Amino acid sequence: MASLKYEISLLDRNTRFALWQIKMQAVLAQMDLEDALLGIDKMPSILTDEEKKRKDRKALRQLHLHLSNEILQDVMTEKTATALWKRLEQICMSKTLTSKLHMKQRLYAHQLEEGASVHEHLTVFKEILSNLEVMEVQYDKEDLRLILLCSLPPSYSTFRDTILYSRESLTVDEVYDSLTSYDKMKHLVVKPDSQGEGLIVRGRQDRNADDDRGRTQERNHRGKSKGRSKSSNRGKTCNFYKKKGHIKSECYKLQNKIKREAANQKGKQPENSGEADIVEDYSYSDGELLVASVNDSKVSEEWILDSGCTFHMSPNRDWFTTYETVSEGVVLMGNNASCKIVGVGTIKVKMFDGVIRTLSDARHVPELKRNLISLSTLDSKGYRYTAESGV
Repeated sequence: MASLKYEISLLDRNTRFALWQIKMQAVLAQMDLEDALLGIDKMPSILTDEEKKRKDRKALRQLHLHLSNEILQDVMTEKTATALWKRLEQICMSKTLTSKLHMKQRLYAHQLEEGASVHEHLTVFKEILSNLEVMEVQYDKEDLRLILLCSLPPSYSTFRDTILYSRESLTVDEVYDSLTSYDKMKHLVVKPDSQGEGLIVRGRQDRNADDDRGRTQERNHRGKSKGRSKSSNRGKTCNFYKKKGHIKSECYKLQNKIKREAANQKGKQPENSGEADIVEDYSYSDGELLVASVNDSKVSEEWILDSGCTFHMSPNRDWFTTYETVSEGVVLMGNNASCKIVGVGTIKVKMFDGVIRTLSDARHVPELKRNLISLSTLDSKGYRYTAESGV
């Protein structure tokens, strides 16, 4: 049965030598030549001197075939496989004090830039560690987790604090796994049929007709729409009008009041029919109105607290202080339309008291008409919020 032959790249000065060594040893072992790297004197005693020399020559030729011309010209005078192997270590992985200090400096200075790839960051970090091991540099493995956590940008402060203060002991491998999982969740985009759907519900109303008041729909967990049944409100009392037979979200007096206030702010009277342009905090139960959307070309500068969307969302690209373009993901609207997610980043919001809050992992959705703050996201990050009596 013919043995399989595996090709590896030629060794040059840009090759990761520690990994190349492992692959080269595997190639020699496949050809039963790995003993040659120990030296002729250390080969098994059952071999004759001629067999030892022949095995050493074969191993030497194999090493030559896997070197670039740049490296080969520096080691071509070596006559044995073990001498060539040691010379390669001196060229590509020097163990001098200067080389060790340089590699340790790379370890401490390695930082993840805001918006850069976490996968690439971890790859370089592991490469530095493997080089230190080849150089036989001693380091405290418990300190590696702190070095890695300190290399993360400010946007990972919540993750870093959670890791540091939630466990009594932590290995660097656990930090690898936690950071990788966190990064996947951070860049998780919303799929059309997933549970993580942003919800915007349109509410049309006629000021003269009670029967044509805004029908609202919401997406349930199976991705299907369901209407609000009028009969289900029998016996319920409107919190605004204090009358039975309907609920606050269906109160035409409240809707007319909202339209009048909106018209007064804009300096014009409301038309006979149109769409609500002021968002009221309605109860989110059994399909009631959660967020009202306007058919207006002007994007609002106000933020809406939304318990129905999974992520913070905004159509304003200029508001993002950090930004990363994404190529997939959509937000499903209440009218079954979909809006494309084009980016993910951080937005800073100045509160009424002057305090600046940071919204991380916000989605840039240019087609949205409103800026949404996800209450579920705030809750998952440990923030608390309360609401009562419609406020």
